[in-house]
Amino acid sequence: MTPRKLFENACHFAQQYGVLFTPDEFNIISSHTRHEILPPHTVIMEQGKAVNTLYFLNSGIARLYRIEKGVDHTLGIVSTNYFLSTPLYLQSGQLSTCALESLTEIDVLVWDKENALSLKGAIPRMYDLELAIMDRLLAWLQDNQIDAICMTAEERYKKIMETQPEVIRQVPLKYIASLLAIHQDSLSRIRKTLGQKQD
Repeated sequence: MTPRKLFENACHFAQQYGVLFTPDEFNIISSHTRHEILPPHTVIMEQGKAVNTLYFLNSGIARLYRIEKGVDHTLGIVSTNYFLSTPLYLQSGQLSTCALESLTEIDVLVWDKENALSLKGAIPRMYDLELAIMDRLLAWLQDNQIDAICMTAEERYKKIMETQPEVIRQVPLKYIASLLAIHQDSLSRIRKTLGQKQD
């Protein structure tokens, strides 16, 4: 069984959506969950392949990306306690349109497809959790789209500084520049400008 302490962040996520589990249900969940520490640059979801695993990020930083015509595009950088990959892909067998990799060492809870489906069969409340995961994912996608359209690259970088300072400290500039859809030289100029403003 995976220790209860490792579920604190996942339980907090569920509670935000009013999803609460009984002690017996928690024991079932724990018995179907693996805990792993994965090194940097571990690919945990591959583009163009079926998704067979769902992860919850306890700590560390992961990157969502897509390779298009040989070019690596960073679509998102996740550094908060959140689910990685989606139940939708897990259930449908649909091929993933993008990939996920760890940028730092990551601490994750892991469910393979068999265990995830077993939990849904054993605990009806898991359907509510699945809806919560999809709701958060859609909100994240919408926020990213609005930011990309309505904010300048400098404004988006400042937002990362405010909401994900660990990304600024630990993630290579090339990935942040890709996320902002600008050249790395442009990002260096933004960083210099913001540094001067703070002096």
